[in-house]
Amino acid sequence: MGKEMKSKLGTKKQMPSGRWYCAVERGVKADGTRRVLSATVDTEEEADIQIQRMAVQLGRNPQLGRGVTLFDVWRLYQLTKGERLAKKTMQGYTWYMGHVWLPALGDRDVTLISREDVQEVMLTLRRDCADRSRRILSSVLTFAVNRGLLDENVIRKGGFELPGDTGSAYEDESVWDDDPFAAIEGKRDVWDARTVLTALPLMRGLPLEPAWLVMVGAGLRVEEALALRRMDVRRIDIGGRLVTQVAVHHARTDLEERKRTKTKRSVRIVAVMEPFGSRLWEIAEGVPDCEGLVCPVSASNQNHRWREYFMEPPTSKHCPKTGVWRGRLHGLPYVPLARMRATHATLMQEAGVLDSLNAAVHGHSEQVSREHYMRGDVTAAAAQTERYLRLVL
Repeated sequence: MGKEMKSKLGTKKQMPSGRWYCAVERGVKADGTRRVLSATVDTEEEADIQIQRMAVQLGRNPQLGRGVTLFDVWRLYQLTKGERLAKKTMQGYTWYMGHVWLPALGDRDVTLISREDVQEVMLTLRRDCADRSRRILSSVLTFAVNRGLLDENVIRKGGFELPGDTGSAYEDESVWDDDPFAAIEGKRDVWDARTVLTALPLMRGLPLEPAWLVMVGAGLRVEEALALRRMDVRRIDIGGRLVTQVAVHHARTDLEERKRTKTKRSVRIVAVMEPFGSRLWEIAEGVPDCEGLVCPVSASNQNHRWREYFMEPPTSKHCPKTGVWRGRLHGLPYVPLARMRATHATLMQEAGVLDSLNAAVHGHSEQVSREHYMRGDVTAAAAQTERYLRLVL
């Protein structure tokens, strides 16, 4: 039998058969016997995983101190909190931890990870993922605090420098000598009202049009827009005015065909502002099955399809069928489809809608009275933004 190897969580050793025995102990019972869980597995890696599972089952946390690495904490996170997260969310966490934090700090004692360590890693990343990666690591470190592995999460509060905060964030500094206002506005990652209205007729007939309409017109997330069925869209008369409303209660991602919304507050009824609402209703009426999807584009293909709209249009008259929609939005500033939700929020802000109501419309976790805001006020907010759009024309 191999030599017994101990850690803060448990012990493991290889048996003559080649298999691995692992055990976790926690204290002594009233009759004097030890509280032990044990198992036999095929590999050392499986033994490590099993030790962590048994430690969770016994409620054992290693004492504060040396020896627990970020990799250990991450494995515990995966086995506990990670199993309660949406598959899509956990996929993102796994990617950032596996590609950013574990290669850089995985072997580091979790009690010794400092703000300076995290800042150094962040500056090696692209600006658009540096802060997201920090927030994911912060979630894992907060988990470590809750499990008794850390006194505090040292990166939870306080600002961090992002790539591009110092020096030039732009390749061409000459833009400042031409039109500095246009240069700054050109870097915004949302569309302004004029761009939205320019895109409206260009989007007509595109496979992603229904999702775009309900995102820019009602602030839905991509996965919420892709999950809408014919029965989730209605056209009703409110005070002599026809309003299109959508019932948001599920989401559709590339990992889960249908799942719950991101949070409980995400379940909501939202009015779609005009002119997007009437067009959405026109499309929904054409769906023959009440359970049929209003936007049947695959969740795994929506990013690629959206990018195609901004490419150079095909020059050949005999372009392949798959490229028939290519280049329809060419010339408009590219932003990810997901930013159409932020575009809607920006339009509402510019129209003077209260931030608290704006948050309620988008299903954010702001502390607002849903009984007060999520009824007729939602329709009033859509009408207020519609009046703003008419002024832009």
